[in-house]
Amino acid sequence: MKRLLSLTLIATFALMTLPGLALAWNLAGFENANKERGQWAWFTGQAQQCNEPIPVPGAHTRAEWQEIFTTAKDKLPCGGAGINARAVKHIFLFVHEHAADTDSAMNQKPESCG
Repeated sequence: MKRLLSLTLIATFALMTLPGLALAWNLAGFENANKERGQWAWFTGQAQQCNEPIPVPGAHTRAEWQEIFTTAKDKLPCGGAGINARAVKHIFLFVHEHAADTDSAMNQKPESCG
């Protein structure tokens, strides 16, 4: 009985934590990404896959973007669906550099992004 209970607890833990781990993006080295590619991927690439409004980077602070991209991806438009894993660092650099608490906060979508 103890063995069955132990296996059930382990399985429950795995089912609760593994989906979150699988969805975690590794942002290490984002400083070396390309902001222009990130801007395109955020406003144009993301919008192709999602019908929810895509927020401008100035809608959140750097800390808020960090949280959203690492532990609260459900706060992203369409839960982050449409964000290509290869473009994540580029997108994060773009929103990080133009967040509300920066000197270059972007509070409206550029005309070049439609």
